[in-house]
Amino acid sequence: MRNLIVIPLVLVALALGVIYAAYGQVDPCRVLAVERARRAESASDLPISGAMERWSRVETSQLSTGECASRLLDSWGERLSHHFR
Repeated sequence: MRNLIVIPLVLVALALGVIYAAYGQVDPCRVLAVERARRAESASDLPISGAMERWSRVETSQLSTGECASRLLDSWGERLSHHFR
């Protein structure tokens, strides 16, 4: 019975740790802003700067946490589908 509680909590903590290590954030809207900035910068020849991330934060600040999480999952799914083609 105890494992039914501990295992999911460990998995959630592990997922949050991985997200924090990759993005330096755990808030879905801020992670989405970082993801958008990275994808935009990798699609162009622009040097990596904080300007794109700041602009993305302005855009994502208008979204709800749930909407940010949904769009973030969509972005990851799109990236994975391009990777495995």
